[in-house]
Amino acid sequence: NAAASAWNRSSKTVRVYFNSGHTGTYQDFAPGAKANLNPTLKNQNASHEFLGSTSPTPTPTECKTDGTDTKLPTSILVYRKDLDRVERVEFKTYVKNVLPNEWVSSWPSESLKAGAMAVKNFGWYWALHSNRKTSDGRCFDVYDHTSSQVYVPGSAKAVTSAAVDATWGTRLTRSGKIFRAQYCSTTTACGNWVDGDWMSQYGSRDKARDGWSYSRILKYYYTGIVLSS
Repeated sequence: NAAASAWNRSSKTVRVYFNSGHTGTYQDFAPGAKANLNPTLKNQNASHEFLGSTSPTPTPTECKTDGTDTKLPTSILVYRKDLDRVERVEFKTYVKNVLPNEWVSSWPSESLKAGAMAVKNFGWYWALHSNRKTSDGRCFDVYDHTSSQVYVPGSAKAVTSAAVDATWGTRLTRSGKIFRAQYCSTTTACGNWVDGDWMSQYGSRDKARDGWSYSRILKYYYTGIVLSS
């Protein structure tokens, strides 16, 4: 749980995982390899395994989430398109590895907090409501690309993770339910979406530069919402 680097002195590839039980994000070490663990796993690793000839990442067999409209899911099923693999990712790890790929990390902190809330809500909504399946029947909640949100393991940054941590205990609901908080780059790009259901990413930046709080930004773009702890 506190390793910062690894040296694989075996003749097999070793996979180090974020979660216990060989789940969550991971990093592979080839036979004889020495390397630092990536930012997601550094000091946050809980299990590892020697890879054999069988598939090292079994398809999750449980499709239902443990989340509700009042309780965050502990994990989310992500379809890694290029790898053709479904991974169960710890939910906070997922959000932290989406935000820097959807919001610019140098933007004001209140914009990043608004983005953190939107990213969290979008993933939370689909963890509760998705009935997606791959062509061969594997269920998943979100894609790892722009069809959902861009998820890149190991991409979390200190400033964006701080925004996630600062807002993690805040719930964003409409009529008591977690809603699909959509967003896109500008009001022009979002123009054909239902007004009040999306947020302009660049607009959040500009409003934060003008001194708006993240809650004010969210209430400006999403109609009929409530922020609560």
